[in-house]
Amino acid sequence: MQQQAQPQPQPAQHQRQQQRRGRHSKQPSHLPGTAPYLRILFPRNIQQREPVPQLLNQPHPDLDAEAYHFLAFLVRDFIQTWYSTFSSDPQLVTSVVNVVIEIARELERRSQEVDWVGLLLLDVPEVLRRHYVDYRQAAQKLETAYAPNQTIESIFHGLQPHFALQDGEESEKEYLRQLADELLRILLPKAEYESDCVRWLIREILACLVLRSLVEILTEPDMINYIVNTLLQDFEPTDEKYEAFLQKAAEQMDASDDNFSAFLASLVGSKGRTKLTHRSSTPNINPTDEMVDLLQDAQTSSLAAAAAAAAAIPSSKNAGDRPRPIKQSTTPLSRPERNDDVLSHRLAGAAPLVGQSTTSQSNTSARRVPVSPQNTRLLEPPLQIPPFNRTKSDATLRLSSASSSNNINSSATRNTPGRMPNRKPQPEPGMLPKLKLKATWALTKAPAEYITYMINNVFVPFSVILVAFFNFVLVLPSKITLVSQSLAWIYAELDEPEHTELEAGIFRLVKEIFYLEERNQVIWRQWELMGWPLVRTLGGGAIDRVLAHGVYWIFAEPRLVTYIQAGRRALWPDPTSSPPRPRGVDEMEKARREAERRILRTMPAIIRDTFFGEQGVHHLAAAREALEPFQNKQCNKHLMYIALDLLLSKIIPEVYPDRQ
Repeated sequence: MQQQAQPQPQPAQHQRQQQRRGRHSKQPSHLPGTAPYLRILFPRNIQQREPVPQLLNQPHPDLDAEAYHFLAFLVRDFIQTWYSTFSSDPQLVTSVVNVVIEIARELERRSQEVDWVGLLLLDVPEVLRRHYVDYRQAAQKLETAYAPNQTIESIFHGLQPHFALQDGEESEKEYLRQLADELLRILLPKAEYESDCVRWLIREILACLVLRSLVEILTEPDMINYIVNTLLQDFEPTDEKYEAFLQKAAEQMDASDDNFSAFLASLVGSKGRTKLTHRSSTPNINPTDEMVDLLQDAQTSSLAAAAAAAAAIPSSKNAGDRPRPIKQSTTPLSRPERNDDVLSHRLAGAAPLVGQSTTSQSNTSARRVPVSPQNTRLLEPPLQIPPFNRTKSDATLRLSSASSSNNINSSATRNTPGRMPNRKPQPEPGMLPKLKLKATWALTKAPAEYITYMINNVFVPFSVILVAFFNFVLVLPSKITLVSQSLAWIYAELDEPEHTELEAGIFRLVKEIFYLEERNQVIWRQWELMGWPLVRTLGGGAIDRVLAHGVYWIFAEPRLVTYIQAGRRALWPDPTSSPPRPRGVDEMEKARREAERRILRTMPAIIRDTFFGEQGVHHLAAAREALEPFQNKQCNKHLMYIALDLLLSKIIPEVYPDRQ
């Protein structure tokens, strides 16, 4: 009876197995025994030939398989390492997998309600920009009176304080425990959360083993360089000339100094911005020697110097006699004490005060109002401003100096009361040849120089613009067809986003990363004032739609699979190694240099040449400045926790009630 009854359930069991095989044929990634993660997470499913449970609410077989693969490594390195020492029961791993599935499905449901366009294009660029600004400001304050006896980590923490990094390792663990407990309270079913044993165990695994380990690994500078290389892996070297240009510059940098900071300091004074300094609201002006001379002369002069010198010069009966020159002091002038009577007297043309005799010039100077020692330097001669045009001849300069001296003498004579005006001074000997020389220059050399200037600075640029305009007009009909078809597809297929000007945050971030405004203020200001407003006016709606579509493309299933694979390969370069093996110094240096090269390859050549100059060392210095804020692990932790808080506040706003 029993032997006859045993074969009866075989057809139904065989039918169920055939159905399972049919389902697995459609999902080859879930076939038991084909993936190594199944032996770690689903040993029972392998024994009973059962399908792997679906991770998300919607079917995504490739994404589920890659996520399970990543989870298997986490369980192997962070759970089984201590759990296998006292138990071999797989029930704990099964419970952890079930909790992960519940959390993943709830996160999927909540993620569908998040405004990812605003998060990635507006909020994330601002967080990254603040990281650049604060790090460079901390580097600028290091070893100065603003932050004495402080490290760059402490200065940066003062600019971006966070509870997780307040007291070192203990505060970090406490923060992650509280965060994990809040996540489990919101995401787990109520029955499982009320079990103290389950809640405490899952909380410690999630907070101390998983989250903290991921934070420690993802904040390593080498990991940041690896992520940059992974995201920019499509930008391979295609321009051999530019690669040789960078290689030559790299050899020059290695030959000069291996220290990045010392190398940047050696480039001070060269073209381009090379120091890691924080950008202030004041524009950075590089003064020339001529500007410095003018500013120093202006500091050693005053408004009353010219009038005082004119009053001190005695009138001469001979028109041809020149006044004796007075040596000009070059020492800085201290601020004089205020004396309104004396100051007004001198500004009025050295007129005598009330009650002062005007009979003679000597008596006037003898009964002059006494001044303090600080005012004695006001009797210096007028400021001799050096000419801006250094191409003028010496004869022309001497002519202008003599004319100004005669004007001072004549004005002093007219403003002295009680004296008859002198006759008009005659030109000095040799003045007529100087006048003829100036007239000859105005008639012969000036027109030629003016014509050359107009040709080089007006007609040539105008002709280039005119040729470009005619060329654009000739190819315009064919371009109009392509542009109209593209715009028609964009407005028909892509939805209009809720936000506008989505590119603004990206522009601000790129400007801060590469110091674009400081490297070439003229080009950047013209782009901000005229270029981009014109582009926004012509196609602002299309730009917003394309950027929003790019965000949706980032979160497509193939891209998510690529991200998880990149993270798994970064954390476990050797899948058989447990825990992940540390990378050597040579490997980290190679990854950093490769990241610098890839950053430069992403930029068009015209932008690189416009903002970085013609020297390769400046190109590599710009790339190193772009990566420098991520080469400090403690500062990277601030960025990691701020980004984590921002992400969770969008997906699980109950954790941060003050941000709602």
